[in-house]
Amino acid sequence: MMAKTENEEEWKIGSLSRLTGVKAGTIRFYEKCGFLEPAKRLPNGYRVFCRRHIYQIRACRLVFGGFVNKRLRRISLDILQAARDWNPEAYRQAADRYLQAVEEDIRRTKIAVDFVMDKLREPGADSSVYTKKQAAGLVGATPEAIRNWERNGLLPQRARYEKRLYSQQELNRMYVIRLLLDNGYSMMAVRSFFREYDREGRESAMLQLMEPGEDEDLIYRADRYMETLLSTQEKARQLCAMADEMKEH
Repeated sequence: MMAKTENEEEWKIGSLSRLTGVKAGTIRFYEKCGFLEPAKRLPNGYRVFCRRHIYQIRACRLVFGGFVNKRLRRISLDILQAARDWNPEAYRQAADRYLQAVEEDIRRTKIAVDFVMDKLREPGADSSVYTKKQAAGLVGATPEAIRNWERNGLLPQRARYEKRLYSQQELNRMYVIRLLLDNGYSMMAVRSFFREYDREGRESAMLQLMEPGEDEDLIYRADRYMETLLSTQEKARQLCAMADEMKEH
């Protein structure tokens, strides 16, 4: 049932659930996680929620509408924090960063798939080289992650004190490594993939990813991953659009 004050509408949790389409138990979970600002308590002990909570719940629904990867999840938490603190400007900046990160992941996924499908230019066509820090920024990884990929034999080995500079071909391999790991492949599976890719080519390498009873190859998984990213992009756009609405309340 809805209650009113002089300045705004207030809702008990049941009414808020019907208004937002989110189950009361889920709203309580968002509260427990600290994604909603504390609700007001009436003299009789009942909690009531205001219009700000509606926006905070909408933000939670859009952020948790589908898991993509850990990096995007970390970035999305800044949106929830800004919504909880009711800081529209910080919210706008966080939502913009999130949308940009999603769009960068879409671009990276396309590069990785093109590499696997042998649609990129031949090695040597691009003479660009990148430092570890530059490569990490382009691929969406950390320098420590790239160092770990080297230790696991996923990238060409270098002398211990040799300066790390990476070719475009090596950068393309990094995009694929990230895509494989994001899709749940183990480091051992990724290593087997590249070993076979370098030795026998794409078709043979793809078979290395097929586990007993598994009927989804990398391209199928990548297609589903891209669909999830595109859906997340739309949700990120909706999150950005909420920034103007929040300023009005």
